[in-house]
Amino acid sequence: MRVLYVICLALAGLTSSISALAQTTDAARQAITKAEDAWRKARIAGDTAFLERFYAAEGRIQGMDGKVQSRTADIALFATGKIKPKFINHGPLEIATYGNMAVVTGVDHLGGTAFGRYGEMYLRFTDVLVKRDGRWQLVVQQATSTSGF
Repeated sequence: MRVLYVICLALAGLTSSISALAQTTDAARQAITKAEDAWRKARIAGDTAFLERFYAAEGRIQGMDGKVQSRTADIALFATGKIKPKFINHGPLEIATYGNMAVVTGVDHLGGTAFGRYGEMYLRFTDVLVKRDGRWQLVVQQATSTSGF
């Protein structure tokens, strides 16, 4: 019984420590939302210069099919026009910061052409960002389709 009590106290302390780490200021929330919005606009516009700056050098994108691709491969999809979004709209963003790292989750509604085929879909995503040199960069992105494309 005493061991269970000690474990419960330790878990309570750990939970409060994690919650304290995830304190996201309004300024951080606004900066991250601005970066996420700019990323969507850059993909629509095919702005590869922005994508080159936004994707961290070690960045990886995990697609709906579970395959992981490099930042270079992902940027090439937009540069070549293989993926041409017409719109990308996100719903509410859940943002948690941990020092210079942020985890962003939400759902995007997007439409456009992918490999010559037009469609619309909803994607549930998780983005991991890191703050370097005063700006947020994408390190990892994972998305799962919530509807067919």
